Amino acid sequence: MQSKIVALKSILTYKGLSSGYSFRGKIKHVHNGGVRVIQLKDFENDYTTIGNDCYLVDSETIKNKYYLETGNILFTSKGTNNFAIVFEDIDDTPTIASSALFVLKVDESLANPYFVAWYMNQSKVQNYFQTNEAGTYNTSINKTTLEETPIALPSLETQAKIANIAKLNNQELTLSNEIMQLRNKLTTTQLLNAI
Repeated sequence: MQSKIVALKSILTYKGLSSGYSFRGKIKHVHNGGVRVIQLKDFENDYTTIGNDCYLVDSETIKNKYYLETGNILFTSKGTNNFAIVFEDIDDTPTIASSALFVLKVDESLANPYFVAWYMNQSKVQNYFQTNEAGTYNTSINKTTLEETPIALPSLETQAKIANIAKLNNQELTLSNEIMQLRNKLTTTQLLNAI
């Protein structure tokens, strides 16, 4: 079956596109804060994983509607790296996204969020973002541009297969990087010991 091209907004749930939580001023880490905040600085391994050093903040002022759920796509709207990653619950700590990110909720009866995030990171869509970004120095992707993003949509079964292979590929790349770093460290240690 041929993939059909659809606008991103057509595969999102009702109110499926929102900005992350907007803080007044700089985000400050609170040692035993009740809510985790994902910021741009937390994206690792070429925007394929979220690191473990997210800030915690007080939970009193943050409404539940901002809490992320597994399967939400986080999209980096500011700067030149406009990538998407799927959020997965880590533990029981509620998690929110900062305002530098858009949160997308995919209608899973229409599309697989892991496939959609993978597809958004491919060169065809990345070129679309570069062509439609706003601003001269601090570039960003606005909500309308994001909603109109063209997504090629094969069957749900094909989407699941692609998403799974892409996930395994990312894990392999991460492991390869770690092995390379360890090998460099070992070689350096051996060379220094030989002096």
